[in-house]
Amino acid sequence: MNPGTRSFNPRAHAGYWLAALLAVSQLYNAVRVALDPIAFASYMGVPLAAAADAGWVWIYAGRALFMGLFAAWLLWRSEFRVLRVMAMLALVMPAGDFYQVFQAQGPHLTLARHALVGAVLVAAWWALGRLQQRAAAH
Repeated sequence: MNPGTRSFNPRAHAGYWLAALLAVSQLYNAVRVALDPIAFASYMGVPLAAAADAGWVWIYAGRALFMGLFAAWLLWRSEFRVLRVMAMLALVMPAGDFYQVFQAQGPHLTLARHALVGAVLVAAWWALGRLQQRAAAH
């Protein structure tokens, strides 16, 4: 390394922390389902008609657990290119969630939360692209 250059630290970039936030939020959602699937369904904006209908919530938990663990593994491996693609493709989830809540005439605050998740994914996609470029330059 040249004396005038600094070492590359991915933790100094927004893309790293946005990816970490997204991974942790998915893991947190999986835990919330395990603790109270009925409350989680209401939080998502699609309350259950009966406790026996909680099957879809457990499917969501499995999806969230996988996404959170996979994103954390990619972050640990500094796979910023793959994380960037994952962030863009993951937009399907909040868009679908938004649509379901909209169709169910759910609360505006819940719709806003799903839209915010989509906005964070777009920001992560952009920031991870910059992080990927900086990582490639070092």
